[in-house]
Amino acid sequence: MDNRSSPASVRIGTYDSRAIAIVFVNSAEHMKFLAGLQAEITEAKAAKNDTLTRQKAKTMEAYQVLMHLRGFSVGSVSDILEKRKAEVDSVAREAGVWTIVSKFELIQSGTGEDVVDVTLPLARIFKPSEQQLKLISQLQGQQPLPMLDALLIPAEE
Repeated sequence: MDNRSSPASVRIGTYDSRAIAIVFVNSAEHMKFLAGLQAEITEAKAAKNDTLTRQKAKTMEAYQVLMHLRGFSVGSVSDILEKRKAEVDSVAREAGVWTIVSKFELIQSGTGEDVVDVTLPLARIFKPSEQQLKLISQLQGQQPLPMLDALLIPAEE
């Protein structure tokens, strides 16, 4: 059943992109990606291919920077959610919203719009742990870091 309102009273679903990043980090999809990248680095090292090893190491470092932007600032998680489009569509239908957008990207909303927080239903797509759910609930009172500050977070070695 589709609970979406008529265009005269548009409902917009918003989410905290940091929450999606937090639950994605421990997902099987994320772990598989990291394991694959680490395997590529190991293979390049074993083949003594220094150029490929450096390239893959830079990819890993850039990915960590991206995850810092997502988890601590307002970095987009749209590519993560796009891979779960059917589940996101289901969240939209259940919440009765026409569209879903990061709350940090909703710059203006008019008088005929109802904004609904769908952070938790979207996060549940990734089967979060209780600890992750607790972290998500703590985000509500915290402003995201400015993107520049998130870029300055050192990558782990």
